[in-house]
Amino acid sequence: MSDHTMSMSSLEDENQLLKSELAELRAEVRELREGQTTAFIVGDAIADGICQVDPNGIVTSINRGYTDITEITEDEIIGKSIEEMLAQNYFSNAVSMEVIRTKKNVSAMATITKNGRQVLLVGAPFLDKNGDIVKVITVMRNLTELVKLKEKLVKTEEEKRKYKAELNNLKMERPENDFIGHNVQIVKIRELIDYVAQTDATVLITGETGTGKEIVAREIFRKSSRSKGPYVKVNCSAIPENLLESELFGYVKGAFTGANKKDKKGLFEVATGGTILLDEISEMPLLLQSKILRVLQERELTRVGGTESIKFNVRVISSTNKNLEEMIKEKQFRSDLYYRLNVFPINIPPLRERIDDITEITAAFLAKYNRTYGKNKIFERSALTALMSYSWPGNVRELENVVERLVIIPTADKLDRDTVESLIQVGGNEGDEIEAILKQSIGLKHALNDYEKRIIQKAIGEYGTSYAAAEVLKTTQPTIVRKAHALGIPLNRK
Repeated sequence: MSDHTMSMSSLEDENQLLKSELAELRAEVRELREGQTTAFIVGDAIADGICQVDPNGIVTSINRGYTDITEITEDEIIGKSIEEMLAQNYFSNAVSMEVIRTKKNVSAMATITKNGRQVLLVGAPFLDKNGDIVKVITVMRNLTELVKLKEKLVKTEEEKRKYKAELNNLKMERPENDFIGHNVQIVKIRELIDYVAQTDATVLITGETGTGKEIVAREIFRKSSRSKGPYVKVNCSAIPENLLESELFGYVKGAFTGANKKDKKGLFEVATGGTILLDEISEMPLLLQSKILRVLQERELTRVGGTESIKFNVRVISSTNKNLEEMIKEKQFRSDLYYRLNVFPINIPPLRERIDDITEITAAFLAKYNRTYGKNKIFERSALTALMSYSWPGNVRELENVVERLVIIPTADKLDRDTVESLIQVGGNEGDEIEAILKQSIGLKHALNDYEKRIIQKAIGEYGTSYAAAEVLKTTQPTIVRKAHALGIPLNRK
């Protein structure tokens, strides 16, 4: 074979190799183009903005979302450096240059100058095998609406706290008809409230239903150093027994069927820094009484289903209309818990033992409900006498209810005895009165004293003097005076 023939053969082989390599290169370019097209299609389909810069911080491409968010077009940004865009105040911040400097992911908040939108920027580096920056991709998310929503939420929370504080202040202000009167027992209770409010002593308030136990508890809180903290009332008789423990101590998520999927604070934790009132403490189940005792002794609790001990700082006030000492004898109440609660006892007398306060209390209620209902009603003297002649088994609460009803019902502005007696049935239903006495278990001697007091009170109220009362009651004036002093009846009523 000649040299010329061999040369032609080599050229053909070399040409064929070049064609093959060119075909492979074209195929690779085609694949790259197809991949790039797919990337742009995906990039343009999402709402987030995407910006690509080279190792020098020059913008090489952006997607449609970037323009939608920033209102910056490709012509305005491509081919320019990020630093130049910052200098021209297109936006307040950028992360690309920081990514190039640190070769790490960088995120930051920024504001688009043109439209004021607030965005989150997340920049990520792409490195070659030598660890050098090839390009930086920054993803931009529009947070304007989210930021506005957050600001609105913060403002709402601030307003909520403000209104809650104002509401608490209004609640803590002493209304004109709360625990008023000048009966010697009431004056003494006010002195006790002022004294114990300056301490953190545990208080037990006792008294019949409707005497104002919650008012006394609230007064103690209002005058104490904890008055800026929470005031939490727990009605032990209103919460089902199987839920009372979790309400008081809280629970961990999934502690029992029906529990929330997250931990819940108990009312003792909620009251931290303030005061908790355990109303109707006598209705607390015996099993829970032992747990309450431990909590009060240790000043720490464990949530239902939990193991962690939680410290709390709460002033405890409890109240009841039952005789806890009798309940202890009947093994219905723990003696150790009673002694723990009864550090500072306050007993509120029933309204029948402070008849001299009825006029003042009635006037306060009348003023309140006249304002509420836009009325201008007044009590005649005979009507007040009727009110003072009634035993008030429901105490001050019942008196308030009667006054409100008297203001509401369609009557003349002057409320007379007949109108009052039509509601309270003074002397008209002896069976109900006896039933009330039996239910209250006040004892025969106490009931007789009460009845005698009401008779003398009524006689003095109607006839004006102890002499006239003695005459109508067929006894002597010194007897009336002696009994009046013993029973706490004022003699100066005209």
